[in-house]
Amino acid sequence: MAEATFSREEISALRGIFSLYDTDDSGYISTKELEAVLQKIGRSGDDADKIMEGAEEVASEGKITFDDFLALLEKGNKEVPGEGPDPKVLEFLRILEEYRVKCEDEGNYLEAGRANAQVETLRRQEEKRQQKAIRARQINERTEVQIAHNMQYTDFNAAWDKYMEEYDNMAEMYIQQMTERHAVKLLEFQRGLQKEMTQKPPKWSRELLEWRRRQHILARQKNYSEAQKIKKIADSLEDKERGSMNTSHAAVFARKEASFRQQQQAELQALLKRIDARRKEHIKQRNLDCKRLLQRNRNVQAVLESKQAVESVKAFADIKKDLMHSLAMSTTRAARKPLSTN
Repeated sequence: MAEATFSREEISALRGIFSLYDTDDSGYISTKELEAVLQKIGRSGDDADKIMEGAEEVASEGKITFDDFLALLEKGNKEVPGEGPDPKVLEFLRILEEYRVKCEDEGNYLEAGRANAQVETLRRQEEKRQQKAIRARQINERTEVQIAHNMQYTDFNAAWDKYMEEYDNMAEMYIQQMTERHAVKLLEFQRGLQKEMTQKPPKWSRELLEWRRRQHILARQKNYSEAQKIKKIADSLEDKERGSMNTSHAAVFARKEASFRQQQQAELQALLKRIDARRKEHIKQRNLDCKRLLQRNRNVQAVLESKQAVESVKAFADIKKDLMHSLAMSTTRAARKPLSTN
């Protein structure tokens, strides 16, 4: 379980520190020596107190094994390092570098070589970890920007959908109002035309007027028998002419009504054409605004990615430089004094 928390290089470094206090190679150190080890690896305060309390519980006759030591470290505060250097790793690097210098000074070159390899491996791991943390933060920044852009695009479409729905409802209302107005106007036109044609006196033919004249003359002469015969002829002719006039009036009525309906239909079609033209303008404007929005968002993403690329180059160079500087400082300190077990 502890192996999952610490890398091989970290475990090797911790084992080297542990062995410095395991002077009799028994595989155990005392809880008092554990306190010195914790100070050396930078565990202090509440973290160290928690580890020491755990050591008292697991210690056998006041001593703990290396596995106990790893388990206790794992139970300490587990602060996840961010983009900056991990103090724990820097401490391991310092200890390994001091150990390398010590081995070199003592002529134990194989062990010094192994320590140096562990230093390089741990340094590269820490460099990659910090780089990965920067990349993760940059990915998160891009993701947050993309989420904001997606929400903005959703709001944009929702606003336009609502606007177009309101426009369609308004257009439908205009059409309904015009249709109702046309129905009223048509009824008024039909009544007016019917009244006009009804009040207009009939225009009889000369033949019928002549028959009526003769009818009235005979009646005034008291020649009722002949007057009755003439009346029957005039009535028959009048019925015939009245039927012809009614047919003519119906044709005129239908023609004028059709013309009036055609005018109303033309007015309705003009309204529908204006509504459709205006709707197309709205759709065109929506597409134009959408393209501008998407292009603006792409520009923001491109600027962010470019900025992050420049930042990554500088940050990665600084990470490498800082780690190398930290190692150089450790080497300088190790050269001034021997590695101490106290």
